[in-house]
Formats: sequence, structure tokens, C-alpha cells
Amino acid sequence: MMAANPFSRSLLTVIVALGACGGTSKGGAGGAATSAGGSGGTSATSTGTSAGGGAVASGGNVGSGGTANGRSEAAGSVGTGGVAAGGRMSSGGSAAGGNATGGGKAGSAGTGGATAPSSGQDAAMTGGASGGCTVGTWPTADPSKAGPFATTTENNVGPQAGVVLDSGVPPQFTMFRPKDLTQGGLCFPVITWGNGHGCTPSYCYSALLTRLASHGFVVIASDSPDVSQGSPLPMLTGVTWVLQENADPTSELYQRIDTTHIGAAGHSEGAFATTSAASDSHIITIAPICGASAQRNLHGPALFLCGGQDTVVGCGGSQSALAAATTQPAMVAEYISADHQNWVTYGNAAFSPMEVAVVAWMRVQLMGDTALRPRFYGASCTLCQDSTWQITQNSLMSQ
Repeated sequence: MMAANPFSRSLLTVIVALGACGGTSKGGAGGAATSAGGSGGTSATSTGTSAGGGAVASGGNVGSGGTANGRSEAAGSVGTGGVAAGGRMSSGGSAAGGNATGGGKAGSAGTGGATAPSSGQDAAMTGGASGGCTVGTWPTADPSKAGPFATTTENNVGPQAGVVLDSGVPPQFTMFRPKDLTQGGLCFPVITWGNGHGCTPSYCYSALLTRLASHGFVVIASDSPDVSQGSPLPMLTGVTWVLQENADPTSELYQRIDTTHIGAAGHSEGAFATTSAASDSHIITIAPICGASAQRNLHGPALFLCGGQDTVVGCGGSQSALAAATTQPAMVAEYISADHQNWVTYGNAAFSPMEVAVVAWMRVQLMGDTALRPRFYGASCTLCQDSTWQITQNSLMSQ
């Protein structure tokens, strides 16, 4: 039995305020949800949030990079030869609120380092090392089953971000991640998550977010039940914090994060927040579920998921978002039998096809799992041939 809907009535007001388009149109099996250094560095990419950057040379600092219209971005160059004792990162600039549109320039990569994929390309894995882990292609895995990592959930981590709660303080974050961050030796990609209106990560989405963690993603999920509110957006504040932790020698995340492969996903109000967060160039792929707004400043491929039986939001907004995505591969994946929330797994229920699609998409885009690529790409993609889905691709996706 589904839990009581925390999204419906209050969400309608939010969707109207965000300018969502309504509409309807016409979508798989899942498994049980269970939890199961080299030289060089990575370049500090893009503008907006403070860039965690890559490894710095012995004794070197990554200098502060000025103000980024809401957040500061580390600048400076990354030294050659990986991390040695004494290296640290200092953040710079001031937080002035608002979405990031500018900032300090990105540092240059050291020898053997990896740089963020260029706009318009899939997240191709480039190799190289980032301190205690290696940026590289991950072995393929079945997204309908738990991955190879035992997981842990950390509550009330990170900064306070978003609108003030009844308690009088802004909420923090819940992090879902692999328990052993040394397992496998690869740097872990990041997903920032946005909740549906009135809900929280652990109450509504723990099955999906734990599944992602079991596959090797570090998921930073805002605890805000109004995740589209706040400046900067809580989803971007979460990314900033993870990058800072990656540069902090006292953190468990220290030199364990793949700073060049960061995605965003969310449901309902969190889906609208996801498309807003996509303007930040740290975000190289998105998978909003049951909600989307037009975003012309994408920095990587987009999967717009919607339900054919969704009378709260519908698929019209996803189609409009697809029409706006002219520079990046993008698709609308409409699961015909899904409504606004019946795709969410609670307890020991079977993992839903929409959740499987999210895991598979993030593996393709952030882990370089090319074995799963045919599910989405090409005019004869696997989902395209599945009668339970209705698929619309742009020209870059159908090639």
C-alpha cells in the first residue's frame, strides 16, 4: 500500500508558481530493493558553486577565485604530480545569494589529470587520478538490482540551506553513500537530489537513493520539503559542500569524489528544482521525475521522466523541456501506467521501472557504463521498443 500522498494539494500551488505546463499523454521489470593515487589532478570546472577542484602539488594552495553571484568558486591552477603533504584548498569570495552565473576562472589540470566533459558530449570517462582514488570507467552492473557496495546513510550533515522550517532553522542534508569509500579504488560520482513538495529523502525516497549509493554514487539529498526555494538552491549548496569535503583532509570524503561527474535528479517540486540547478556547469546530467521546466543552459544530456497517468503535473512540461534542449542529447521517457507517485518504492516493494531507468541513466552518464547506453540512445533504443514506455528523443539522442 502506498503511503499517504505528501505532494498533491500543496504541490499544485507550487507548480503554478513555477510556471509548469500541465497536460496528459500516454511505459520493465525491477528487482527487489536491497542495500548491498596516480599523478595529476582534476580541473576545477565551471562557475557558480565553489569548485572542489583536483589534487594540488606539495605545499600548494588553490587560491580563492572571487565572487560567483551567490557562491564563490576556487580558482588557481592544479599542480603537477598529484597530492602531497601540505596541499590544501582555500575558498574565496562572498555569498550574495542568487543562482550562479559567474565566478573565478577554473584551474588548469595537472599532468595526467581529468577534465570535465565538454558541453554537448556524454560524460566520457577520461582516466587520471584524484588523490586517493582514480577517475575511470566503472564495470557494468544491473540497475534493477543492488550494486556491489554496502551503504550508509548520514543524517543532518552539511550546511543549513533553504527555507526556514517550523523549528526556526533551515534544514540540512541526508547523505546516502557507499560505506567503504576505499572499495574499488575509483572516485565516486555525485548526485544531488531534490524532494517532492512536503517530503524528505528518508521518508519518501530512501529505496531509490540507497540503490544509487549501492552502485557507487554519493547522493547528497536536501532535507528541505520546499527544495525549489532558497538562494542558492539547496541542491547546489549540497554540491558545494561535497566538493569542499573532498578537499578537506579531516573529512571521510577527502579525495574520494569524482569532481567532474556530478548529476542532479528529483521528483515533482524537486524535478523543477533539478532543471533550475542544471544551469550550474558542475551539473553534467539531469533526470527530473514528474516535473520539468524549460532549461536552455544544459551542460549535458537530460532524461525527462513522466507518468502517463499523472494528473498532478502530466507530461506537457517534460515535452516543453525537451523542445528547449537543442544543444544536448535529451529524451522524454513516459511510463504509461505511472501516476504522480505510484512509481516510488516503499519498504520491500519491487523496484519500479522508472527508478531502474534513473539508476541506468546515471551509470551511463556519470560512470561511463556503455553497456547500458543502448537503453536510451538511438532510434531503436531498448526503451523505445518497450510498449510500456512512450519515448520522444531529440535529434542528438536518436543518433
